[in-house]
Amino acid sequence: AKLYNQKVADETIIQYGGSMKASNAKDLLAQPDIDGGLIGGASLKADTFEPICVL
Repeated sequence: AKLYNQKVADETIIQYGGSMKASNAKDLLAQPDIDGGLIGGASLKADTFEPICVL
């Protein structure tokens, strides 16, 4: 906490590194400090990827 100030913290982009899927993407992206995420296996099929894309 002593190395960085609030401005640096506010400007830091946070990508969720777990497995983001249609069933959890909306809740994850609603978190104020999460700016995006790793889609992973859900990106391999259109029917599991498209619901995430429209969020």
